[in-house]
Amino acid sequence: MHKKLNPFRILRYAVLVFMTFITLYPLFWIGLCSLKSSEEIYGSPFGIPRQPEWENYAEAWQVADIPVHLLNSILYAAAAVTVVVILSAMSAYIIAKVWKNRGLYHYYSLGIMIPINAIIIPFILIFRRVGILNTRVGVILAFIVTNLAFSIFILVPFMMGLPDELEDAARIDGCNRLQTFFKIMLPLSKAGLATVGTFVLINCWNDLFLSLLIISRQNLITLNQVCYNMRSQYAADYGLITATVMIMVIPVIICYAMFQKQIVKGMTAGSIKG
Repeated sequence: MHKKLNPFRILRYAVLVFMTFITLYPLFWIGLCSLKSSEEIYGSPFGIPRQPEWENYAEAWQVADIPVHLLNSILYAAAAVTVVVILSAMSAYIIAKVWKNRGLYHYYSLGIMIPINAIIIPFILIFRRVGILNTRVGVILAFIVTNLAFSIFILVPFMMGLPDELEDAARIDGCNRLQTFFKIMLPLSKAGLATVGTFVLINCWNDLFLSLLIISRQNLITLNQVCYNMRSQYAADYGLITATVMIMVIPVIICYAMFQKQIVKGMTAGSIKG
């Protein structure tokens, strides 16, 4: 016998298909435009390329000096992710297992509510006074500061869900706090760490506001800044601009695809146990 069709299930899948379409279509459209000439983009903006122009990618790679700026973006993002993951994991462990202070957790959570626009002026003044404005250290530190509160907010509920008996067993075996953290808590928090790391990576990779304000030297700017600058330098060549955008987007897609299961698991665990 055939199962009776559930109209609510059909509606749910229809909504999911529609949301998937409107989410992925802009990326699909940019991919199509990256294989067209500017004349074809103006003449048929939503059509399939008549003859794919793969040379757009080769030209963008050379004209925009992508290897240098891609390396900058990777360096900034990797350094920020590493520091944020370590610091947020340590802070979350203290809040969730050592002090168990909800007030401290809410204090860190306040950092999510403060928009970066509200603190950008003192941010720049402090960086100028310290002497790290327009430097690699400056942009990395800015990424760390702006992502730390969110990372602690995600990791604290996750670590609260880990059994306290694990700490007791580690203490009986002679482990101190530091050993318990690195040998027990950190490996068990891989899903939460993957969630935090991926979100921080995406935030750093997609950032334009902070990097525009902090760095202006051509050899230090990020790939995102290159895409922004190309809008004015190559305003008529949208094939070249969209090819550069695709080069910037592809690493994030690959990263998210690799850690998708860990991200979903970490977000679900934190929402249920927190």
